[in-house]
Amino acid sequence: MQEVIALAGYVNKTDYIINLAKAINYMNKSVLVVDGTLEKRLKYTIPSLNENDKNEGYVTQYDSIDFAVGFNSMHDIENYICKRELNIGLYDYILIDIDNSEAFENMRARGINKMYFFVEYSNISIARNIELLKTLMIYKPIDKKLELTKVLFRHYTTRTSQEYYENKLMNFAIEWNENSFVLTYDDQDRIADIEAQQSGIIDIMRHTKQFVTLIAEMGADILKDVTSSELRKEIKQSSRRGR
Repeated sequence: MQEVIALAGYVNKTDYIINLAKAINYMNKSVLVVDGTLEKRLKYTIPSLNENDKNEGYVTQYDSIDFAVGFNSMHDIENYICKRELNIGLYDYILIDIDNSEAFENMRARGINKMYFFVEYSNISIARNIELLKTLMIYKPIDKKLELTKVLFRHYTTRTSQEYYENKLMNFAIEWNENSFVLTYDDQDRIADIEAQQSGIIDIMRHTKQFVTLIAEMGADILKDVTSSELRKEIKQSSRRGR
């Protein structure tokens, strides 16, 4: 059964999602990554582009992962895939990078099985995330709280900034899952992602230990049928085999 995973929040998480998709793919799962960001970040990240498609939406493959870039809605993606006599329903997982309210409204057509909410404590991220949360509240079931899994993006913050953000959320009926994640991203991770963009090869193991650990933990949380240690082992072995 296909799982649609929303990775929401106004933070630059494109490279992280690419690595997460690769980890899921290592477990013999087909993955489609959908770019729902304001800046259409994947246009500048994925190297294998058809020059004729750059001004329109397109689906391209990058290291065994399919990426839907430049589309305004899930319906547009489905029509694009259908015209090529393919079936979007054949993907095991669809990961949607969402950083704005309009994208959530337009990309939710296939339903959302789970939502991760990425938090960063800068003022612009807080403001944009609150706008996004207001939209999420509109579409949640009336008799239920909004269920989110928190991902703290980059582990540099102060108690004051955390309290400020949490106070901003007090008016929202949010049910945070017990599992939460902290995403660190240092110079080694940045270099690994730049190398991947230029080579077309996603090598998760070139990242820091903390980054790889999070990928394994979050990937296992999505897959459900493997542990984080099992997924980390597969990531390591697949990297050695050059998969």
